[in-house]
Amino acid sequence: MNEDLSAILEFYQLYESKNIDDIKKRLFKMSDILIYLHEILAEQNIKLDEKDIYSEQLVIKFHLQNLSLLDLAKGHSIHSSFYENKAPHIKFLDISSIITIVRSQYESLLMYQHLYINPESDEEQKLRFESWIMSSMMQRSTVFSTSEPLDKEKIENEQKSINEFKKSIKDNKYFKNLTEKEQRGLLNKGTGKLFKSWDTMFSESKFSKEGVFSNFYFIASVYAHSEGILALQLKETKHLMDHEHMKETLYLMLFYSYFMTCIMIKNIIIKFPLIKERYDSLDEKTKLEIDFNYQLSFK
Repeated sequence: MNEDLSAILEFYQLYESKNIDDIKKRLFKMSDILIYLHEILAEQNIKLDEKDIYSEQLVIKFHLQNLSLLDLAKGHSIHSSFYENKAPHIKFLDISSIITIVRSQYESLLMYQHLYINPESDEEQKLRFESWIMSSMMQRSTVFSTSEPLDKEKIENEQKSINEFKKSIKDNKYFKNLTEKEQRGLLNKGTGKLFKSWDTMFSESKFSKEGVFSNFYFIASVYAHSEGILALQLKETKHLMDHEHMKETLYLMLFYSYFMTCIMIKNIIIKFPLIKERYDSLDEKTKLEIDFNYQLSFK
């Protein structure tokens, strides 16, 4: 019990410490665990339902983005064919790209919740999944509608799949819970999130509005959309990695990513019982760390 209490105090102090090296190590460790646990499905040749196959892509995307974050967090020395680098020790931080990646991870996390955790039945999950995939296919066909088809057969097969999804969606009992306007919109234009905002998906996931993610999406969107406040902050910091504001922001973003990775680990455990078997084999302190962060997101 004393060991558990000591570990919990250590996790609480993690945010206050602002130790970038520590959070980097923890983020890599959790991302490594995420992909290690998920890989058991491939190792055991588990045959997944169609609606579950694409969950793998969200997990892989999440992991690769963690690796990109860790790489960007090293900072950049400026190299040029025109100028001599007279201060190679000075590093610059691409904080805008870092925040944009973490924002993308946040959206991936909420989409995973929406598709694989929040549905109350297989039929509801089926509607969410089919709406998601069908909408992506419809968007792709619209983008390339004015281009010369590179593969006519592939285009025709995709349109056939869209029509099959539409039929399946219309037969789904949860489709009938949508308004007539929403039904027409889904079938004619598609909607990957089934008319839900990110805030709605956040609330349906029962994350705490006053918790760790409070105001995160607003902050991240400011950087992603190049608002004026971004230019002011970057002008102040001169993009220098050693600037206090840069260091604090970098730590915060890595912390968000670390925290969301713990949630993703718990998500795949909930989704796939076989993964839980591998998870149970991890050391107790690691499991306590993951569980603690997961529970904290709902408080």
